[in-house]
Amino acid sequence: MYFKNFLLRAAAIAGLSLVPLAATAQTAPTGELAVGVPKGVKLVIADDANYVAKLLELSGEQEKLAADVSYANFTSGPLRLEAIRAGAAQVGAVGDVPPILAQYSGANVVIVGAVVTSGAGTLLATSPGSGIKTLADLKGKKIGINVGTAQQATVLRNLKAAGLAITDIQPINLGLAEFADALRAGQIDAAVLKQPDRTRYLNSVKGQGDARALDNAPGANTNIKYLYASVSALQDPAQAAAIRDFVVHWYRAHLWKNAHRDIWVNEYLVKNQRLKDEDAALVWESEGDATSIPGLAKLVPIQQETTDLLQAGGSFKGKTLDAKEQFDLRYQALNERSPAAND
Repeated sequence: MYFKNFLLRAAAIAGLSLVPLAATAQTAPTGELAVGVPKGVKLVIADDANYVAKLLELSGEQEKLAADVSYANFTSGPLRLEAIRAGAAQVGAVGDVPPILAQYSGANVVIVGAVVTSGAGTLLATSPGSGIKTLADLKGKKIGINVGTAQQATVLRNLKAAGLAITDIQPINLGLAEFADALRAGQIDAAVLKQPDRTRYLNSVKGQGDARALDNAPGANTNIKYLYASVSALQDPAQAAAIRDFVVHWYRAHLWKNAHRDIWVNEYLVKNQRLKDEDAALVWESEGDATSIPGLAKLVPIQQETTDLLQAGGSFKGKTLDAKEQFDLRYQALNERSPAAND
């Protein structure tokens, strides 16, 4: 019930109309995907901070898309999910937890694309007076949690690696944007922060105590970025073909970014996101320059582990979730060499 209420609040924040949550299992469409895309097909991508839009634009892949593709920004995975549920978008860019949330809530949204970044990603940062020096020191501490996000899974994986469970800490539910201020105020002892927020926070509390970033346990951050799409769009052969075409160009754009650090840093991170040069460099480092395309089938067992971990931690109760149902495996063999509609 908590997660249904959470989704309702997320929809209200986004200004979206939420249809009742379904209790039935989602089923990905079947049948072969067409390469050709009919004229006039439109797609809206639920984006975050213009990331996907600028990636496609700067790489030159946007102008090669067969469909009329536009973008709308939403600040969290749950909000992007609700944009798709409400019909405001057909495809969303998210981390590894929102697809589990979609499956649990019966949202009929499935994964169609995935890349894995190579950097350190997000890390747990501690408050100045927490006394936390290692992952084992998290026991009994107040840890910021944002339900339904990849940061939540990162906390749980690190706890598991330290031999701890969610019951060994005091989880404090907060929004991602609240983490740094809560750490400064001592309201929480640790929270997962991305860059450049992590370095900005640590610089702001220098000399006030022993605040630090804790290295992730091996595998604690999957570094997976997903594209997922509404089943209703995937059931339309024209939109399914347009989504296929978009996924291929999204893959090509990520590989372009690997080899074009300066353009991405200057044009997106500095000019578009208005980061200082040093902050932009930190963001680039956190993602790394070796984003890869693993293929969807290889990610099913990893996604199942994440699903099981969240359920063991008290999330998504009342259902047994099969991670395979989170994927549309018709898209599993796609990569940057797959033919696109306008090739």
